[in-house]
Amino acid sequence: METQNLIFFFFKQKTAYDIFLEMAQDNLEPADVLLFTAQFEDRGAAEIVETRDDWAEHAGFDVDKELFAEVIIGLVNEENDELDDVFARMLISRDPENKGCHILWKRD
Repeated sequence: METQNLIFFFFKQKTAYDIFLEMAQDNLEPADVLLFTAQFEDRGAAEIVETRDDWAEHAGFDVDKELFAEVIIGLVNEENDELDDVFARMLISRDPENKGCHILWKRD
C-alpha cells in the first residue's frame, strides 16, 4: 500500500476516541466509567503514541507500524500534564480499506 493513501493520524485519533466512548460502558469497571465521565471535560484525552511491540501477541498478527497507529485514552495528570491514567490502548488501522481496531481495556 502506498503511504499517501493512509489516513492521517489526526483522523485516527478522533476515530479511536469515538470508539472508546461508545464501548467504555461495556468494557470498563463501573467506577472507572464514573471517574472518566466526571473528569472527561477537564482531563479526558486521546494521544497517539509510538506503536508498542507487544501488539502482535494481543492482535494475533505482526503489526506494521506504518499501517497502524496506537492511541491511548485516559485522563491527564494536572500536575505534570501527562496522560497517565490510561483506560484503553487502541491499535487502529490507517488503511482506508481496513477499518479494524484492537483495544486493550484497563483492568483493576
